[in-house]
Amino acid sequence: MSELARLAAQRGLLLRTEATAQQQAQWLAQSIAQALQAALLARGRATLALSGGRSPIPLLKALNDIELPWEQVGITLVDERWVAPDQPDSNAGLIWRNMPQVMPRVRWQPLYHGIGPVQDAERSSAALRAWLPLDVVVLGMGSDGHTASLFPAAEGLAAALSQEAAALCLPAVAPDGSQRLTLTGAALHSARLQLLAIRGEDKAQTLTAALAGQQPQWPISAFLRPPLQIVYSADAG
Repeated sequence: MSELARLAAQRGLLLRTEATAQQQAQWLAQSIAQALQAALLARGRATLALSGGRSPIPLLKALNDIELPWEQVGITLVDERWVAPDQPDSNAGLIWRNMPQVMPRVRWQPLYHGIGPVQDAERSSAALRAWLPLDVVVLGMGSDGHTASLFPAAEGLAAALSQEAAALCLPAVAPDGSQRLTLTGAALHSARLQLLAIRGEDKAQTLTAALAGQQPQWPISAFLRPPLQIVYSADAG
């Protein structure tokens, strides 16, 4: 058993390893689809919060091929750069480009509204309140231990990570100074299915350190407890 698997097991976390990025994406897509289908059967609606960036592209393409009654599914983002959807760095733009068969059918809740970071966060928080608890959240993780746009040493980090956070969405500033919007622990911890998808040896080392308790200040450390499921591939893609 690898050190990563041993530490995950100690915390009662499911760790699944896939050989390739494509296999990881397929497993994630099927797991998400099953959870959404279960929510639809139970409540007639379902909600999903997706991550942006480059790593989720295979997952987004896999989800695009899955047939569900998407009209009954609400999709939002775990975080967003404060840029318009037509900009290259927009997570919303990324999702729409890679899920062209799905996105026109869903109930889409963007985080960016183009008013201002504070106002956009307030508007998103109000809109998402009716979605709680979320059905599925897909998190990623940076090599610095950040997740969503919750960065180490950020002002007000502990409050933002808490499941008792007052707001569901907050403005954030990345280490490079760019403006972001991020869901808080109040939204992320609420999800019935919480998935952490990581790829590459550097991410494995970061996660191993976090699971070992070596970096309690890292934002990802706040999520390393059930019902989180970790899906890892050494294939950095």
